[in-house]
Amino acid sequence: MLPSRSGLLVLSLLLLSVPAYADNNADEADIAFELGNDAYAKGQYTEALRSYFTSYRLVPNRNVLFNIARCFEALGKFNEAYRYYNDLLTEDLPTEDASEVSRSLDRLRPKVALVKVTTVPKGADVYVDRMDLGSRGRSPQTLALSPGRHKIMVKKDGYRPTEATVTVARGRETEQTFDLFLITGGVELTGTPEGAEVRDAPNGPVITKLPGRARLPPGQRILYVRAPGYSPGQYVVDVPADGSVPLSVALRVQDRPSGRLVVTANRDGATVRVDGKPAGFTPTVVTLPEGEHALEVESREVRPLRQKVTVVADQEVKIHAELRYAPPPVRAASKSLVAVDDAPASTTVLTQEELRAFGWRTLAEALAGVRGFYLTDDRTYTYLGVRGFSPPGDLNTRVLILWDGHAMNDVWAGQGYAAHDLNVDLMEVERIEVVRGPGSALYGTGAFFAVINVVPRESLGPDNHLEVTGAVGALNTTRGHATASWEDGNRSILVSAAALTASGADTTLLRRADPALGDLLVTGLDAERAATASVRARLGDFSFQGQLNVRSKELPTAPYGTVPGAEGNTVEDLRAFVEARYEREFTERFSLSGRASFDLSRYEGLYVYPESAGGSNKEGGAADWVSGELRARVGIFEGNRLTLGVETQGQLSVRQTASDIPLETKARTLLSAYLLDEWKLHPRLSLSAGLRLDKYLDLDTTPITPRLAVIARPYDAGLTKLVAGRAFRAPNVYELYYADGITQAPPASLKPETITTFEVEHAHDLTDELRLSVAGYHNRISSLVQLRTDDAPSEECGGSECLRFVNDSGTTLAWGAEAGVHWQPGRWLLVDVSYSYVTLRNAADVVASASPAHLVSGRLLMPVGNGDMRLATQATYQSARPTGPGGADSGEALLIGFGLSGDYGPLRYFAGVHNLLDSEYQIPVSDENSIAPVPQYGRTFTLQLTGTF
Repeated sequence: MLPSRSGLLVLSLLLLSVPAYADNNADEADIAFELGNDAYAKGQYTEALRSYFTSYRLVPNRNVLFNIARCFEALGKFNEAYRYYNDLLTEDLPTEDASEVSRSLDRLRPKVALVKVTTVPKGADVYVDRMDLGSRGRSPQTLALSPGRHKIMVKKDGYRPTEATVTVARGRETEQTFDLFLITGGVELTGTPEGAEVRDAPNGPVITKLPGRARLPPGQRILYVRAPGYSPGQYVVDVPADGSVPLSVALRVQDRPSGRLVVTANRDGATVRVDGKPAGFTPTVVTLPEGEHALEVESREVRPLRQKVTVVADQEVKIHAELRYAPPPVRAASKSLVAVDDAPASTTVLTQEELRAFGWRTLAEALAGVRGFYLTDDRTYTYLGVRGFSPPGDLNTRVLILWDGHAMNDVWAGQGYAAHDLNVDLMEVERIEVVRGPGSALYGTGAFFAVINVVPRESLGPDNHLEVTGAVGALNTTRGHATASWEDGNRSILVSAAALTASGADTTLLRRADPALGDLLVTGLDAERAATASVRARLGDFSFQGQLNVRSKELPTAPYGTVPGAEGNTVEDLRAFVEARYEREFTERFSLSGRASFDLSRYEGLYVYPESAGGSNKEGGAADWVSGELRARVGIFEGNRLTLGVETQGQLSVRQTASDIPLETKARTLLSAYLLDEWKLHPRLSLSAGLRLDKYLDLDTTPITPRLAVIARPYDAGLTKLVAGRAFRAPNVYELYYADGITQAPPASLKPETITTFEVEHAHDLTDELRLSVAGYHNRISSLVQLRTDDAPSEECGGSECLRFVNDSGTTLAWGAEAGVHWQPGRWLLVDVSYSYVTLRNAADVVASASPAHLVSGRLLMPVGNGDMRLATQATYQSARPTGPGGADSGEALLIGFGLSGDYGPLRYFAGVHNLLDSEYQIPVSDENSIAPVPQYGRTFTLQLTGTF
């Protein structure tokens, strides 16, 4: 006989009361529960079930579960009722309530057919008849089924699924037990010594002996092999499911008594090497001969532990490695990978994580927050200022820009491409290495103030083969990028293509200094288009890379005396190269590398002059050249590494035109040799000495450029670098020969300009993640090449004063100081603040006018939530440049950027704003580049979505 309806309600109150939820779901659940009670009291069991199920979905609780079971019982659906009573009995019920539920089950038992499913081991999912209907729970499980034959199926991860057919009858309980069999694979072990014990854990039970066969779960496993009198070994093996794999073991005989080295770390799975040989992964126990050994513990993105340990016979030595975050190594400072702290120069590395989180679109944008760097954009090109030096129209000729070690500065004008003239975006970039100071001792001409190495990625990884990016932004900008790659061991290939189009600023207000001329508002004329294609491939020790970039830009600033506001002022640049390399490390003391490349550059400028001056004038520059380098690195003795290299460059053709008329040029041939000697004089003291000789066959001089660096650790938390060096820049073909007959004439003669630099940098680590840095430097620049206006009119420029490149007769002096705070405990968490000050002496007006004395930069990157989302913000301040009215009209600005980025499955997104405060400022440039100071872009935004497959 069924219990009364009022009995149902009374018992529901005896069960554990519903927890209080102060939200809308709880209120709705209470209403549904009361409606169910009302329906049940009226005998409307189906309607009651609907209300109870609604209440349970909103807020699961035992009261509702009990009432659901009673409704099914009232409807005569005894199988369902039994299941819900049985589920309720698994809850932690008070004794009285548990007794009531048990009585309900006893009451239903004669009315249902039961099957009790058990498995060895427990915890298998139980299915009845069809797996697509979902699991009935986990074993052990008692199920109420309709009488007759049923197929019972069980599944558990790592075990073989199994099934059985049972026949059940009403009023009876049938038992069905399944023995689950572990899925395994076999490892056939052979080798020496015979009888060696094999374990699958450092201190686990013996699973077999040599020779023998071990059965293990499939996947990557580490086997630990030991034998008396032999050094133990660890072997990584991939065990196939239901298959077998051979493994050959060869333990080394111990020559002397041994002890045990226990190595742990704050990161499991870190690689352990002893005396230069692999010794397993943390945590691990290594048996070693007594005596001193070199221990290395390494893990990705953290500083490795390297120390000497002394093993005592029959004793245990414990070493715990505290591994902390470390920036990637750099190659640009010494042409070989070294840690940032060991680089013989002041060095900064921008990682791929930073590039993605801050959303920098160009190399120049990425460098804007680097200590000592600032930007100038005259709407034709973007110029890099380094430590107070960025003469107007310089074309970045005094900063050497590398693409994975390949020089990108062209040989016609020496231009260093830094914005969309280098690449559409930075999607292919893995890191950016910034090396301050003279670099001619390794790279020759152009490495005057800094060397910047843009290191691209080689593949998307072994599991990804396609990446597609789309972006939109302010200035009516749209951008697309696609990359395809394949990787297999030491073989890989990657191809990519990207394109960008932007209409630019709607209007450009040029405030002229002469009030009589008035301000000029230019509408449009600021469009930009760019496209990039690249390829990288590797086959063992051989690699290949190639890149093509083309960019066109409209000019709203009326440069070189062109008609203000006239349509048609444009520049177009093309830069391309292909390079093949061979790099091999034969031994730890000898490596050899060589490269050969072909480069080309194309420039075309269209300038609209008044009809009285001849109308439109087209100028152009083009160059094709080949280069090669052979480099050897030799370890002469312990703690010493000597690098010897030779380079050559042959300019196949160099062409320049004005008004489509060919101008005088000369193709050059360059022969160079260099050496770099690095000594580890003491664990706390290193010395790096470099020297390079460059012979231009068309110049009378032969520049010799040295660099000396001392790297010292005066105390455990301190790092000091003392650097002295010399660099040069040879005048390029454009400076030597360009003459358009309108505004510019060739110089009578030019000689290379030189810089001598003295620098000291000291860093103090407050913790493993927090570093304070201070630096000071002094530059002495001689024979500086500048574009000046003649004192008197000349027939070479149609009776007007000519622009002409000349050597400055004096010596420009620069004194500077820098300070920084850097905290970075991990990939996605950093705080970086820096300040730079510089003062110039004996500098030409055009140089001094482009030098902000104060630069302040701050960057913050932090994860949000569970780390899949990142917040990045950057603030930079630059003081006014010492020309013009001052303030924002002379370049003073506070610029704040904000970015939100993250990953969602195969998708990666970025949303960011640049110049968040919409600061209005303008930068004075030379009269040749613009008729007025150039207003910089206001607030802009970028939205980007990337899919990797």
